[in-house]
Amino acid sequence: MLCEICGIEEGRIKFTKVINGEKIEFHICEDCAKKKGFLSVITQSEEDKEKGKEDKIAYDTECSVCGCRLIEVENKGKFGCPHCYITFRSYINTIIGELHAGERHKGKTPILDRRKLVLKKKIREVKKELDNAIKKERYEIAAELRDKIKTLSLKMEENE
Repeated sequence: MLCEICGIEEGRIKFTKVINGEKIEFHICEDCAKKKGFLSVITQSEEDKEKGKEDKIAYDTECSVCGCRLIEVENKGKFGCPHCYITFRSYINTIIGELHAGERHKGKTPILDRRKLVLKKKIREVKKELDNAIKKERYEIAAELRDKIKTLSLKMEENE
């Protein structure tokens, strides 16, 4: 029997596919099986098969309280209950790493927080200027900068 994909080589590898409860058999050659990735499943080492079993066991792990499974946590990005954190604790870092692009938040901040951050940054800048003015013994400028820091601090407290 010829390969049902290329029609050139002899179809030495037989596959059975079940679609809607109906078995469909087809024969393909080794080259087409390699190209389609079928042989990688067949020639998988015992070590890889064991790892696959471990992965399946991990995905089938279930929370004893809510019944949530690890695969559901990965898909939804949410735990079912507080006990899930204990059940899936060894997988949490991996799951979070996949869900979040980085270790630091890079998204938007609320407007009030943004104003507060701007004020904090301005206070830091003015404090540096104040230190420089004191080092250079420009006390009149230093007094103005001190007053400016007080004003900025009051504004920041108003935003809280």
